[in-house]
Amino acid sequence: MKRPFIIGVGGSCSNSGKTTIACSLLNFFKKGGSKQQGREKDIQDAVDPAFTEACSQSDGFQKWGAVKYTKTELYASLVDDRASLSQKDKDTGRYIGAGADEVLWVKSPPQKLSEVLPVALDRLSWLDGLIVEGNSVIEFLNPDIVIFIFGNKKTLWKTGIERLVGISDIIVYENESDLPEIAKTKRLFPRNMSGEKEIRGFFSFISDLMHERKAERRNDEKGC
Repeated sequence: MKRPFIIGVGGSCSNSGKTTIACSLLNFFKKGGSKQQGREKDIQDAVDPAFTEACSQSDGFQKWGAVKYTKTELYASLVDDRASLSQKDKDTGRYIGAGADEVLWVKSPPQKLSEVLPVALDRLSWLDGLIVEGNSVIEFLNPDIVIFIFGNKKTLWKTGIERLVGISDIIVYENESDLPEIAKTKRLFPRNMSGEKEIRGFFSFISDLMHERKAERRNDEKGC
């Protein structure tokens, strides 16, 4: 089964900004999304079309999808109904608005992810790239790139996030002084990135890392 290039977006707590980053990535790489609102619009407006074109269309990254994970207590399900997913008050609706070619909503207890996620990946195998949101699904899938977001209320941070922070490539933070030491060894970006230079730096780093990781994957497949 062909596996899309996967970018995982995790966070220290609910409402840390995971969906905003995920939608900004989708809109950047797709360029076909509608104009966003709030923080997503600020990021979108700060990047000129020529820069987006150079980063998003090179090396075959053109078809993008997204997976939203919600933890449940008992049953696992895979929501693919477009009408339900497209509702504007849902995160999945924001993904679609940002230009995602296909979106799936995975609802599952963590212990049942091994059953439902392979089905989701099989459904999405036609894509070039995939944004996945949710800590548990990131740990299961081992994405090619991991972005971890620290919210602004340290008292709300989830326990056990250290391992996920350790495998992250990029840390998005609210307050750098609050970051655990392991996070400070990663590539850091402020949560409230401002100005074209800062935002372009974020997307340039991701784009370069994508091409580097894709080359590593090709070498692994060739047995180099």
